[in-house]
Amino acid sequence: MHSLRILQYNTDNLRWGWEYLESVVKDSDIFLLQRFPKDKKSDLEDLLDGRTFMVESTPTVGDLCVVIGKSRRVSSFYGTESIPLPSAQHVMVNGDTFQGCTALKTTTNGINIVSALPCYSQSGGEFPIGEMDRRTDIEHLLKECSDKPTIVAGDFHKHPDCESTNTLIEKYGFVSHLDEYNTWHVPGEEQKNLDKLLTNFDVDISDVIVYDDKIKNKKIQGHIAISYTLTYDLKED
Repeated sequence: MHSLRILQYNTDNLRWGWEYLESVVKDSDIFLLQRFPKDKKSDLEDLLDGRTFMVESTPTVGDLCVVIGKSRRVSSFYGTESIPLPSAQHVMVNGDTFQGCTALKTTTNGINIVSALPCYSQSGGEFPIGEMDRRTDIEHLLKECSDKPTIVAGDFHKHPDCESTNTLIEKYGFVSHLDEYNTWHVPGEEQKNLDKLLTNFDVDISDVIVYDDKIKNKKIQGHIAISYTLTYDLKED
């Protein structure tokens, strides 16, 4: 039986500040981040007292990254690699640092762990990015990860009732676990869920915490960190 305490957070370029990040990382083993500034890598490793792997979420455009980090308590990662998504060419030409077209995958304790940021619909620019581009990114990612027990965490840019997203999740044998937890904040509106945790093997999710009480400035919109304990038991062949 394996148990991992995971922190999942689209930092939006540290929109809530470094102090907020410091307040939410305690006691986690694995850290799955998106839109994290590359120049803060060493600071992050000091904070986690561990190791991080990161790759630009929109290569050649800015320095925001998808990240997988680990504390010293966790077994070594191996086979770490980036997964370019189909929207990459259009996203990079459009030049928006907050877009995404990349996932990062690693392996530990018999499972793949993926931190992902697919693209989102965006009009304008030389190549407008549509809903089909978002779905194509997600389908490519799930197909790529469907042959081994895998955790996929990231911002899928749509609410849990999005039929097209749910169809893809089911098609490739994944289950979505955090749909009832609202990690997207817009001032004056009810909080919603955009951040996904998907698995294609049996897991138990417990002790979920959404860190909305740690936000000091709720006058701006952004994603909220969430942590949970993920427990699983893979049967050896």
